[in-house]
Amino acid sequence: MSDRTLVSGKVTRMLRQLLWAVLAFILVTACGADHSQISSVRSPDATQTAPSDSVRLVEHMMGETQVPASPQRVITLDTNLLATALVLGNQPVGTVAWLDIGGQTMLGPIKPYLEDHAQELTILGYSEVNLEKVLLVKPDLILGNHHYEAIYDQLSRIAPTVLYEYSGNGNRGWKNMMRFCGDVFGKPQAAEKLVNEYYQRTQELRQKMGDRASNIQVSVISPESNGVRLMYKGSLGGTVLEDVGLSRPPEQDKDEVNSLVSFESIPQMDGDVIFVVSFMDEDSLDLVNQLKKQPLWSQLEAIKQGKVYLVDAQHWYGSDIVRVNLILDDLFKYLVNVQ
Repeated sequence: MSDRTLVSGKVTRMLRQLLWAVLAFILVTACGADHSQISSVRSPDATQTAPSDSVRLVEHMMGETQVPASPQRVITLDTNLLATALVLGNQPVGTVAWLDIGGQTMLGPIKPYLEDHAQELTILGYSEVNLEKVLLVKPDLILGNHHYEAIYDQLSRIAPTVLYEYSGNGNRGWKNMMRFCGDVFGKPQAAEKLVNEYYQRTQELRQKMGDRASNIQVSVISPESNGVRLMYKGSLGGTVLEDVGLSRPPEQDKDEVNSLVSFESIPQMDGDVIFVVSFMDEDSLDLVNQLKKQPLWSQLEAIKQGKVYLVDAQHWYGSDIVRVNLILDDLFKYLVNVQ
């Protein structure tokens, strides 16, 4: 074999190796380009699996919780929260309810807001929640209060759960609860508008009362079997009267909610106007009649002037925007329309 042949063979092998190297480089580059292109296409898909507008981060007493931006199966763990959700345009599928002293579910004031959905509202328990029933309604958001702190972890395993903390006097807290629910449902402006409309109504009432608003003393009581409950400034009705700027009798001018006094204390119940709060069922109306039979009752100045009015306890008990507006309805009816 000649030297020329050897050189030719070496050159051929070198060219072949160079060719393979170039091909390998091209393949690697192409694969890299393909991978980069695939990544650039798929990365938006990954972010879309949990888009930022599908959930909302809510701060509450238990920390921070991601809730659905548009929840479809909300449950509430008290009727105040139920009423607030309804007014904000959210129809819960279940709620914990309360019974009045006559054994009736305290949903009367909010039934107009349930409209045709009443049959779809599952009662999840009375005073306390039944977790088995909660599971059955398959909620996507649970809205509760601080009474459920002990079972928060259990509730959170069922669905995102946020708890509202009643601070101080809960009856004064309905405005904060309104704003809290506005944040939960992504409707803060709607919530603030409803609070402002309430304040506008209180000022309208005071205006229509004229000079009487500065001089009148309004008494609020609720008869019971062994005495009479005085409703103080801290009761729901008391907070509305305070927002209107109406005075209370000295014995009711306290920041507490209420207290039970004996029939001997009837003279302390007098005022220019007396609102008698009753659940309106047969037993409750019997208590009203029992009060009327007390000898001291007929001696009250409001009785002599015919300024005693019977009002529905389902309006005056609780703590939500529906009930405070129903109380204002009563005040307009008896303090403006009745002279």
